Amino acid sequence: MLRTMIVGAAALAALLPAQGAAQTGTGLVAYSKGHLKGARTSIDGPSQFRRPLVVRSLVAPPGTDWELCSGLTYTGCRQFSGTVQAMVMTVRSARPVAAVLPPSPAPAAPGTAAGQSLRGVASEYFVAPDEGGHRVEVQPGTGEAMTRRAGEFCRTRGWRSSVHARMQKDGGRMVLADVLCVDD
Repeated sequence: MLRTMIVGAAALAALLPAQGAAQTGTGLVAYSKGHLKGARTSIDGPSQFRRPLVVRSLVAPPGTDWELCSGLTYTGCRQFSGTVQAMVMTVRSARPVAAVLPPSPAPAAPGTAAGQSLRGVASEYFVAPDEGGHRVEVQPGTGEAMTRRAGEFCRTRGWRSSVHARMQKDGGRMVLADVLCVDD
C-alpha cells in the first residue's frame, strides 16, 4: 500500500507543473528555471521585490503585456507578453502595461477637451493633457517613458507626482491620456 501511495504521489507531482503553467489567471507567472520549471512566483499587479527575483521563463495571460524591470522603481524595463520559455533577467519590480487607448474622434463629454481638467482638493485629472495647445507626446512610446512624462507633466502643473497615466495614438504619435496628478 505504501508503494502505491508513493507511485501515486509521484504521478500527481508530474502533473502539477503542467497544470500550474496553464492556470495563470490574470497575473504573470515567473519561473526560476527555463521551460516553465523551478520555483514559481505569481505577480498579480504592480510589485517591487526587495530581494531580486531571477526569472528564466514566464507566462503572461493572453492579451496582456507586462514590464519586468531591473530597477526597484520601474526602471530598466523590458516588455513581455505570452509565454517565454528561455530567458535570464534579474527583476526588482514588475507591472502590467496599460493598453494603448484607441484614437478618439471627439471629446467624450463636456469638460474633457484637451487642456481641461477635473480638479479636486488633493488631485487633478486630465483626460487629454496638453502643453501650449498641443497634446503631450511620449517619446519613445514605452511604459517607462509614459510614467516619466506623466510625472513631469504633473510637476509642471504644481503636483508632486502622477499615480495613473495611459497612452493614446494621435496620428503617428503616442500621447498622454487619462493622467491623474496628486500631492501624495
